[in-house]
Amino acid sequence: MYFNSFPSTFYSLDNRASVQIVTNIFLRSVFTDELKNNFSVFDEYDIVDGETPEITAFKIYGNSELHWILLHLNDIIDPRYDWVLSQQQLKTYVETLYGSINAIHHYEDSDGNTIQANVILNSSSFTSFEPGDVLYNQSFNGLGYVTSKISNTQIIATVTQGGIQSGNQISNNIMGTNKANVTSTTIITGTAITNIMYEENKNEKKRRIRVLKPEFVQKIINKFQSKMNDINE
Repeated sequence: MYFNSFPSTFYSLDNRASVQIVTNIFLRSVFTDELKNNFSVFDEYDIVDGETPEITAFKIYGNSELHWILLHLNDIIDPRYDWVLSQQQLKTYVETLYGSINAIHHYEDSDGNTIQANVILNSSSFTSFEPGDVLYNQSFNGLGYVTSKISNTQIIATVTQGGIQSGNQISNNIMGTNKANVTSTTIITGTAITNIMYEENKNEKKRRIRVLKPEFVQKIINKFQSKMNDINE
C-alpha cells in the first residue's frame, strides 16, 4: 500500500547513458514536529528480539503494511540498520564490520567516557621496543606508545586508539618488521570495551520506539493519502 502511492521519477545508473522510471522512495511524508512532541498521541514500545517493523505493526495495528507509520514517527530511514538488530544479526554485523567481535574497540572510565588506557603488556621479547616508540596493533585496531620498559619481556603502554589484548601481534613500526606477540595484559587504568559490547550498547538504544496510538492511525493514513494525491495530480 505504502510505496504504491508514491510518484515516479527518472533515475540513471550509468551517468545518464540510459534513464529508468522508478518509484521515488526518497519522498517521505514526515510527521510534523508538533505531532512528534505531542505525548498524548503515542506510546513507547520496546522491540522484541527478532521483531521486524512489519511484525511490530501487526502486533500494534493488526496490519503489517502500516510499518511505515512506525518508521516515519521514529525517523528511521533504513530499517536494515536503523531498526534494532536481533542478537544473531548483530553478531554477523560486528564480525563483518570489525573482523572480530571480542577485539577491543576502546577503553572507558567509570563514567563511561572514552579514555586513553595504561596497560602492562607481556611478551616473549620486547628487546627492540623502547620508551616513546609508537605501537601498532597488527592484529586488530589499536594504536599507542611505549610509556616505560620494565624488561625485555614487559612494557607499559598508553593506548590511544582501539586496544591491545592477549593474542595480538604488535610492532613498533608501521611496516611491522619488529614484532612481538602479546601473551598477557593487565589494564592499569580504564575498562576494555569490546566491539560486540560497543555495538550492543548502540543497538539497545534503538530498542525503545514511539508508536502512534491506534485511535490516531486512520487520521494519519488519510493525511498521507491526501498528500500523495496532491503530488500525483
